[in-house]
Amino acid sequence: MTKKSKTREEIENELLFADEEIKAAVFSRAKGRPWKILVADDEKEIHEITRIALQSYTFEERPVELHYAFSGRAARRILEQEKDIALILLDVVMERDDSGLALVRYIREELGNSVVRILLRTGQPGKAPEQEVIARYDINDYKAKTELTAQKLFTAVTASLRAYSNLRLIEHNRIGLKRIIDSTASIFKATSVYHFASGVLSQLLGILKPDSDAAADFDSAYAVSFFDEGMKIVAGTGKYAGHLEEDAAGVFPTDVLAEVEALKETGGDLFSKDMYVGVFKTSEGAASLLYLSGCRNLSAVDRNLVRIYTNSVSIGFDNVSLAREIIDTQKEVIYTLGEIVETRSKETANHVTRVAEVCYRLARMYGMDEKSAEMLKLASPMHDIGKIGIPEAILHKPGRLTKEEFDIIKTHAETGYDILKNSRRQIMKTAAIVALQHHEKWDGSGYPQKLAGENIHIYGRIAAIADVFDALTHERCYKEAWSLDRVEALFAQERGSHFDPRLMDLFLSDLDSFVAINRIFPD
Repeated sequence: MTKKSKTREEIENELLFADEEIKAAVFSRAKGRPWKILVADDEKEIHEITRIALQSYTFEERPVELHYAFSGRAARRILEQEKDIALILLDVVMERDDSGLALVRYIREELGNSVVRILLRTGQPGKAPEQEVIARYDINDYKAKTELTAQKLFTAVTASLRAYSNLRLIEHNRIGLKRIIDSTASIFKATSVYHFASGVLSQLLGILKPDSDAAADFDSAYAVSFFDEGMKIVAGTGKYAGHLEEDAAGVFPTDVLAEVEALKETGGDLFSKDMYVGVFKTSEGAASLLYLSGCRNLSAVDRNLVRIYTNSVSIGFDNVSLAREIIDTQKEVIYTLGEIVETRSKETANHVTRVAEVCYRLARMYGMDEKSAEMLKLASPMHDIGKIGIPEAILHKPGRLTKEEFDIIKTHAETGYDILKNSRRQIMKTAAIVALQHHEKWDGSGYPQKLAGENIHIYGRIAAIADVFDALTHERCYKEAWSLDRVEALFAQERGSHFDPRLMDLFLSDLDSFVAINRIFPD
């Protein structure tokens, strides 16, 4: 009885199962991910010989993982699935006389893979003369099967894997440097320290682990300190993701804090054991800290990329620090101007702060984007800047104003607008709108322009609610503070007449949060 011949698929499966047994033994002796080698040949014996010759092979303490293809078509399928094949041991003649050469063109031209090493093995040199093949095709070695002994196979595989490793290193370096250039442009756009810090960490981890979920591989944190304040964590990944706004001194390990202390005065960075610590200082007294753990296995190239990147980070932090200083100065000037006006009119300095906070919260509830809401918050303290032109006798009058006096009071809206309107700064343009329109009413009965409905800018509609709420809930020279119930009743009554109905619904739905602002910033 004749023995049934095995199909090609059965042969492939036998080789795969046998290879898995060998890999299990080799992995126990080797470290790291295996080098993937594709054996593309239509002869079963070649697969078997290759498997036996490489069964205990390691390079740089990493084993090999063999993939088998008996045709050019099968090899293509494997290359589509396995993106990190390091070496292909390729037969020229398989299902066709030029199957191997066609596969070379496919790899180099269609896949655009110039990194994988290709060792051409042929049992029929006459069908693919070496000189012609080397000249026309992008291959890395050419061997006749008869000359490829176990020792020569060992040498050829080692040389190929070393070349592949070096090319991957160069490619990784190139990608890393490109990412540094790209990310530098990105982080330099950030003016908020929180956005900057978050961008720094995400870009850094992308540089180190471009093909993986980098945040899962590293615990990292970015902390900042302004003017000798404590180091506060403003961004984090891994176990530090849940520690935002906390003092770094209470979160970081003691050895990290010791390294930070050593760099505190001069700044600088270092790799120590399993961590990277970088401290970046500015001439204005600000400092930032970049901490990265899980660095033990970073290559020299990766460490160099980190240092190149953090040089950019230090410049970026200088920019953020300067932008913060400018913004803080603007805020201080604006609030001071607002406070001067309110003090002159015998209102409390905290009035402008409360109005600003109410405006911001209501704007965000309305759906306004963060940037616009923040702009309104910064500009709203100047809503009554025009009162600088109102006589003190009228501003300080304890009783009811006459019609003529009230007409004079109403001019403060246009006066404020005239003071601010010519500025090219967005914050001043916003303040001009608020100054002009915060006394307009939804039904058109307000002043100075008698605008109605959505013809009133959203800034003016929001500021109107914030200003009236604060005026009613606090004592003035001409009135006592109203009770909250009385304020709520008036607002419900004025919904759709004085105030934007949608805004008023939002305000009344979360009234407690606005009352809380009064408690935080009392008279």
